[in-house]
Amino acid sequence: MDLVEFLRARLDRDEQIARACSGAPWKANPSGTVNTDTDDPAYVSTAENDAYAEHIARHDPSRTLAEVSARRQILDDYEKQSWIIGQGHATPELEAAQAVRESVLRLLALPYATHPAYREQWRP
Repeated sequence: MDLVEFLRARLDRDEQIARACSGAPWKANPSGTVNTDTDDPAYVSTAENDAYAEHIARHDPSRTLAEVSARRQILDDYEKQSWIIGQGHATPELEAAQAVRESVLRLLALPYATHPAYREQWRP
């Protein structure tokens, strides 16, 4: 498994979990509970304090799905540029830009460093 495959697998799992939770935004309530922010709110969680509740609400499934989409676009751009370089269209500027993209991929993988498939050579 290479770094791109690893990231795509993690993003697929993040998306799967987010979709299983609910597509509705979450809202923190003063009571420390978190509910879906809909006309008929559904219970999500109870937190120890307002800060925890706000943190949970800020990381709702819709935000996760947006983050997954953005990260997939980064991966797509990296793969497109790799393909162009692989076709013999490399220039020093293109190779330098691709090195920056690879650095970004390594940073995107860092939150998954505890995953068993993560490789230490990917660490930035």
